[in-house]
Amino acid sequence: MIRSVVPGDLWSLRRKPRNQVVLYTDELLAQAHRPAWLALRCLAQGNGRDRATLIAQERGVNAVAQALGRGGRPEQDIVYLGTSGVRASRLPSDYDVWFRLLEQLCINAGHNYVQRLYAAAPSQHTEVREIFRQLGFQAYTHKTIMHLSGPDWDQRTTLAPMRMQSRRDYWAIHKLYGAVTPHLVQHAEVRNARHWSISVPQQIGRHRRVAWVLGPDDDLAAYLRLSSGISGHVFSLLIRPDARDQVVEALRFGLAQLSDTRPIYLVLREYQEELIAPCQALGFQPIGEQALLVKSTVVAVRRPLLAPSFEPGLEPRVNAPRISTAREDG
Repeated sequence: MIRSVVPGDLWSLRRKPRNQVVLYTDELLAQAHRPAWLALRCLAQGNGRDRATLIAQERGVNAVAQALGRGGRPEQDIVYLGTSGVRASRLPSDYDVWFRLLEQLCINAGHNYVQRLYAAAPSQHTEVREIFRQLGFQAYTHKTIMHLSGPDWDQRTTLAPMRMQSRRDYWAIHKLYGAVTPHLVQHAEVRNARHWSISVPQQIGRHRRVAWVLGPDDDLAAYLRLSSGISGHVFSLLIRPDARDQVVEALRFGLAQLSDTRPIYLVLREYQEELIAPCQALGFQPIGEQALLVKSTVVAVRRPLLAPSFEPGLEPRVNAPRISTAREDG
């Protein structure tokens, strides 16, 4: 039986699961995902576009699937799959239960007017990726997660002359994104200029989001974004091909803004593979790969504009008067 979370589920969600997969987004990588806390929010505010938790319970085995909304957009990220309880041979496997949970999660998302569902599936979990494939998810790119753990072989101290992102930079950042990102990825992510908006550096407790840009206002060379949380700092980078020699200087600038010992991560897409080597020289080492998946819950409908003109019965009928000639007398 698949249902929404109830108060009795909160205690079981606080226990260590028997099997779990966390599908880390860039923001979630900086934070510690707490399934019980998200379930509590769903219990208090209900499942909807901003968050969702579904529970499958069968003969002492509990499974959970969770999703988080992307603020202000009709989109959700599937972020967690977990199972607790004693595994019995006569019961369905964890992957079978997760399939049913995700199927229902997609249905609920459509009812809540969510247009796109995303998932960052770890590359090593082939069974999980197969579940998403069977549910209609498609991979649009891959990303590499790197951790700052090695020595700085570069040994230079030059910092890129970056400045804090301002409101006037939104369109320039979006133009840079369009110039360096494949069309398939742009079509899947459906971003606009507002996506890059950070009105002021956002900081709530240990959660922080800030970004810097490099170059003139109308022709940016690089964009560096930082998401910080209780679990660490996560950098993402956009840079023009002709400015790739400044990758290390741009990252070093970002590292200079940090003053604590939390882990530091860097996320690179597969079309940024040429940046891996210079980042490794700075001390970043690959620790994992993810396949970025998307599923659309809407179907485009084409309606020809000229079709009504050719349909019968739509034009007004006009009765023309009969014209007859005058009768001639012999």
